Amino acid sequence: MFWETGLSHTSEMTGRDGFIGPKGIYRGWWIAGGCFVMAFFAWGTGFYGHGFYIVALGKSTAWSVSVLSSAVAGFWLGNVVASLLMGGVMDRWGTRPAIAYGALAMGGGCVGIGAIDAGALTMQWQLFAVFIVMGSGYPGLAAMAISASLVPWFKKRLGLALGIGLTGASAGGAVLPPLLAYLTESYGFGISIASVGLILILCIFPIAGILVRNPRTDEAQREFPAETSAARTVRRSYGSFLSDLKFWLITLASALSLGAQVGLLMHQIPLLQGGLGLAGASAAVSVAALSAVGGRIVLGMLSGRYPLADLAAGCYLLQAFALGLLIVGEGPTLFYAASALAGFVVGCITMLPPMLLVDSYGANGYATAYSMTAAVMFISGSAATALSGALFDWTGSYGWSLVVLIGMHLVASTLILWHGRRLRLR
Repeated sequence: MFWETGLSHTSEMTGRDGFIGPKGIYRGWWIAGGCFVMAFFAWGTGFYGHGFYIVALGKSTAWSVSVLSSAVAGFWLGNVVASLLMGGVMDRWGTRPAIAYGALAMGGGCVGIGAIDAGALTMQWQLFAVFIVMGSGYPGLAAMAISASLVPWFKKRLGLALGIGLTGASAGGAVLPPLLAYLTESYGFGISIASVGLILILCIFPIAGILVRNPRTDEAQREFPAETSAARTVRRSYGSFLSDLKFWLITLASALSLGAQVGLLMHQIPLLQGGLGLAGASAAVSVAALSAVGGRIVLGMLSGRYPLADLAAGCYLLQAFALGLLIVGEGPTLFYAASALAGFVVGCITMLPPMLLVDSYGANGYATAYSMTAAVMFISGSAATALSGALFDWTGSYGWSLVVLIGMHLVASTLILWHGRRLRLR
């Protein structure tokens, strides 16, 4: 499967862009490998790193947890704005400029956090600026750039390619935070996070400059046998998507499901700490992350055999069931089982939006469509996280928070099944 010949440029040891690779490997698989590295740093320094930054900066500065948490919220605000702006850029010029900017912004943000820890940046507006700039680079390394880099190369096996690339998210979450903790003990937080930022830039720039590009004429013909190169390069406008009901069904279902998932993940440790202790709750997070790897692989294998809308509904309902176990059950065994079940579809829920959009629209204007979907998804994630925390403050438990998250998954399942029914009736 990976070793394929007969494509016009993949049989060369050295391409015209200077890329060197073993003879006969389809270029798209190399790009998927590069996306793994992008996801490793994006999730390791971004999504999974925020809690560590709050703790470390809380010790080295006089800022309160609320101020530091607000700065992290600025990260996601920068992410939403940048997602909307990057969509048109990616469709017009490819993902190289976005990936290069993402590396500079996120790597530079890590250096900026190190400067704050060292006392070189002391103003509160500088704290917010660092996190906003860092967040603006996140779409250039995370799911948006990864999927936009792979969509031109894959159709029949897009699920598998996305599974390979996005598995880097689990690896980054499992490796970088504990590695950063170890380096902090030995060298201090400021030097450690700044070093990680510089390594990020050094690793990602070759991917942007050499590895990632769109296919040349007929280079991806095996994946798109019925489509001409010209047909796959036609750009759609924002308005053409916004006026289409199926775009909104996909976007709202994706936003509700991802929002419920983010609401769970952001509160998973405090939710489980009462029954498992801090160490046990942290272990449950690791169980969820490891389970996500298997889920991505399974979804990638099933995506070519079953309707995507049905698979998406199944993923949403499985995580809703896991949340229900957390409400009604007690004991470590059940908590770990619920974490494994919820974690199994964590990666799937991230993979599904690009797959659903490509399934409905093809590669035409994909980044434009995903930029709007991603913006709505991140707004939903932020709102679900805030609402879960507010409900906990009001009630003293996470019971009602879990009920709301389950409801979001149930509505998402209804919307995506409606979308699937409309596709079958066409």
